[in-house]
Amino acid sequence: MSKPKLSVDDLVYVADMLRAIAWVKSDINPASPEALYELEECLGAAESALRRVAAEMTISAPAGTKSN
Repeated sequence: MSKPKLSVDDLVYVADMLRAIAWVKSDINPASPEALYELEECLGAAESALRRVAAEMTISAPAGTKSN
């Protein structure tokens, strides 16, 4: 049995969830301002990377096929 692969939709979903966490980060208590800043930076970088990978997967998929 082959290993399941992440689809473009899966990556976009995770990126959306990372954005949602960044949006409500101020509700995470107790957390220091430094920790929240680091969280925001890391979430932003991860979201951006996932969206880029998803876009590249979409571009590289042959016409008429849907990614996993």
